[in-house]
Amino acid sequence: MIWQCLIGFNSKMASLSSGGIIKPIDHTTVHRICSGQVVLTLAVAVKELVENSLDSGASTVEVRLKEYGSDSIEVSDDGSGISPSNFENLCLKHYTSKIEEFEDLLSVQTFGFRGEALSSLCALSTLGVTTCEKGNTIGWKLEYDSHGKLVKQVQYSRQPGTTVSLVNLFSTLPVRHKEFLKNLRREFVKMTNLLTAYCLISKNTRITCTNSTGGRTSTILSTRGGANLKDNFILVFGLKSWQNMLEIKAVRPSEEIVAEFNLNANVLQNELHDWPFQFEGFVSSCAHGQGRSCADRQYYFMNGRPCDPSKIQKLVNEVYHLYNRNQYPSVVLNITTQSSELDINVTPDKRQLMVVNEKILLAMVKASLNDLYSEVPCTFTLQNTSLFNRSLSPSLESAGSSSHRLRSSLAAFAASGWKPSSPSCSPGEKRKCSSPTLKQKRLDEFTSHSISPLLKKTKVDFPIPEDKTESCPAVEGTLIFTNVKQLTKGNTKEIMEPNEVNDESILELEKNEDIQIIETTSAEVKVIETLEELECVLEDVLTPSADPKVFSRAKITVPFDLNSLIEKKRSLLDLPNKTTDKRFLARFGPDDAAFAEAELSRQISQSDFEKMEVIGQFNLGFIIAKLNSDLFIIDQHAADEKYNFEILQRATRLQPQKLVCPKPLTLTAANESLLQDNLDIFQSNGFEFVINRGEDSTKRVLLCAVPMSGNWLLGPSDIDELLFMLQDSPLIQDEDRSKVSHASMARFRPSRVRAMFASRACRKAVMVGDSLTSIQMTKLLHQLSELQHPWNCPHGRPTMRHLINIDAVL
Repeated sequence: MIWQCLIGFNSKMASLSSGGIIKPIDHTTVHRICSGQVVLTLAVAVKELVENSLDSGASTVEVRLKEYGSDSIEVSDDGSGISPSNFENLCLKHYTSKIEEFEDLLSVQTFGFRGEALSSLCALSTLGVTTCEKGNTIGWKLEYDSHGKLVKQVQYSRQPGTTVSLVNLFSTLPVRHKEFLKNLRREFVKMTNLLTAYCLISKNTRITCTNSTGGRTSTILSTRGGANLKDNFILVFGLKSWQNMLEIKAVRPSEEIVAEFNLNANVLQNELHDWPFQFEGFVSSCAHGQGRSCADRQYYFMNGRPCDPSKIQKLVNEVYHLYNRNQYPSVVLNITTQSSELDINVTPDKRQLMVVNEKILLAMVKASLNDLYSEVPCTFTLQNTSLFNRSLSPSLESAGSSSHRLRSSLAAFAASGWKPSSPSCSPGEKRKCSSPTLKQKRLDEFTSHSISPLLKKTKVDFPIPEDKTESCPAVEGTLIFTNVKQLTKGNTKEIMEPNEVNDESILELEKNEDIQIIETTSAEVKVIETLEELECVLEDVLTPSADPKVFSRAKITVPFDLNSLIEKKRSLLDLPNKTTDKRFLARFGPDDAAFAEAELSRQISQSDFEKMEVIGQFNLGFIIAKLNSDLFIIDQHAADEKYNFEILQRATRLQPQKLVCPKPLTLTAANESLLQDNLDIFQSNGFEFVINRGEDSTKRVLLCAVPMSGNWLLGPSDIDELLFMLQDSPLIQDEDRSKVSHASMARFRPSRVRAMFASRACRKAVMVGDSLTSIQMTKLLHQLSELQHPWNCPHGRPTMRHLINIDAVL
């Protein structure tokens, strides 16, 4: 704002200096200028109309678009309607029923309050209204001019509620209208994402959005008016997406977090309901595979108002990346606080808010996420529940109990290579059914004495001398369970195989005070009497060796002196035998600024590779080339790899592998529509679908074929990534969709497909150590001139570096 004021001041002073006269701008010009600042995009236009419908108490809101909003936009509701006494002032600038004075902003509960939206839309499009107030039997059809004045009013039959229609949006602003049509698909996707936020936060309100194009109408969004945030989330994104969500609860920040945000230690009251902020919402689990590949599903609300709190968004992603660096969370978070603690009149679209005690809010968010995610990376779900049965009564086991600690220790021991037998095997066939690929010890080796199959699960009597070091043959790294309190001769010992340990036996071990666990080693037998000692033993077993073998290479030092090389070059050219510290061709002086700037701004383009002259090959891995007076070094492997990669990107169509049973996809209505409009992009990547247009929205698309190449198999996660790429950078309106161009195929590739192409390009490329002829090196340089991005290989290694300018050295 400061720089805008300065610019306006400077322009005004310039006008005065040139003899200009300061005079007021006429009302029509002011109206057109301000209107263009209030409604900037298609999303804002739809948002303003939907907010008016929600403020009217509507239980059903329908958004209907034609040609993605370029032809017309219509928003209809069943709200309270408009009283005939308000027809004249409905679309006038700064006329509203929401507030009366500035102080009302501190307690406003509605979405709108400025009285600018309908007036601005009148200036940007042709606006019409049909309405019927509740309790009346007849409605009205209203027409307004570009200044918001009522020009026509006729009776109209309709149900109670209001419908507002916009035709030819932005037609009065030629430049903006041209950009709007050029980026129509991108604007439509942004509008859909913004409308999704209102679908999530609006309780007991049914919101639908349809689009008609080419005579066909498709549903983009549809909700049935959920009673709470959870119901709306399931209605919008599906039950499968909900299964990965965790509830966010307000947690008191720790001392470290309080110090991080420079807060007072007693900044929060003891009672939760006395805290300045309350949370309602959900975030996806940080377990691997349960996040998203991009931050496209993050919705934040303040007192039920959709907003873009940049600091909170950044903080949530940073905390999530501490536990899962490769994905982004799905977030739906509504933060409630007192209305007087918010400033909602910050930007024209009301998406940016100012919050009192913002640091306290950030500290609470960080503490809540840390508390939520602290246990997730330490837990996992077992497919075989014979050893760790999750059906135990919660009353028998708590998080800090000895049973919980023993279970965690045994889980770690099982993860190191020892696993229970498959439950499909009978007890007598466990040893035969175990996988031969698992390098585990025989069951007999887990005990100090071999056990006959007939004696398993029975009590076996054998003498145990008092001298424990001579009693049992040692088996390194094994555990023995025994029911003796003191090792005395002639005691009875019950032996349980590790493959048959279950929850009941673990609980029985805890309850029996006379149970001891013996660790046998090659040197001695150690009696383990507590669970803490058992955890220490397991930790020692699982700790990898700290003495890995280190192999060293023989090194040969080759003397090299750049100054000697320069002097030798000088002697060949009969130049004066002296050195120079010159590093730039340009001279440094008041009159040489243009020459120096030209040297610093020198660039190299793709076409320059064809002009390069091959000098030779260095170290069987690099090409030395010359362009005028500049020497360059080119990585022969990286250059050939990048060429192979771009060829694969542009020309390869992945072959689909048919599925036996088509798999339903859980897509949002917006993503369904986006997928149907870009089927050629997905087919070029090997995906094939069955579209059931008669089904409800979010249930129309079935995946019937997936791309498979060698060991690479793609799936629904790659489809989500492609959809995000199309949302972020859609095909332009005039681009031919009947046949995918090479450029489009290269643009829209999932990251796993790019990784596959990079791997193949690397293996196919010229390797370091290959001796190349002059013709082969010239061919590599010419290949670089044909590439779109020849500067780095697909793995990030640079293909070329500038060595030196010969004129600057000599």
